[in-house]
Amino acid sequence: MATPTLATLDRDLVELVESVRLDHAEIVHAWQQYVERVPDAPSGRPEDKLRRLGLTHRAGAEDVWRDAGNGQFDQATGAKNFEEREFAFFNEALKDTYFAEIHRLLPFRAGRMRLVTLHPGEIYHMHTDHSRVAHVAITTNEDSRLLFRSGHTYHVPTDGRIHILNTLRHHSAYNAGGTDRIHLTMTLAD
Repeated sequence: MATPTLATLDRDLVELVESVRLDHAEIVHAWQQYVERVPDAPSGRPEDKLRRLGLTHRAGAEDVWRDAGNGQFDQATGAKNFEEREFAFFNEALKDTYFAEIHRLLPFRAGRMRLVTLHPGEIYHMHTDHSRVAHVAITTNEDSRLLFRSGHTYHVPTDGRIHILNTLRHHSAYNAGGTDRIHLTMTLAD
């Protein structure tokens, strides 16, 4: 079975934001700025420094760098932890980066705006989200894909485009390649 392209993929699974074209080199530069500025993780472990990274946060967040890295639902109880619209504040320490410009350019209201890394061999369990999620690839490889329960897979290329994925459908993400996959993700709050 051939891998579907955007032209042949169910439009209910993926939508491109045609009105916005981003500069991929500037996105990579903004990522580097983030990495230079992000404080050590509360755990103090170096391997946790680049986990659960957020660009937006809620009012009064204890850690504005990692507030958006939290899940919307408590895994043990299923209770809802927050509403996406609560992530209305952009990290002031990053206001001079291209990520801040992207936040201003968005033709939709973003909730959690995050930097998500999938290391080689990592996979997410099959799940659904309560909002659609937009993705912009920062670094990737052809073997990093989103997988829908329907069997369709989708690779988000480093093309400077915003790919809105219908994460209301059962899906997973995996990195079967040999390099990290880093995406800027933005949960639609509207």
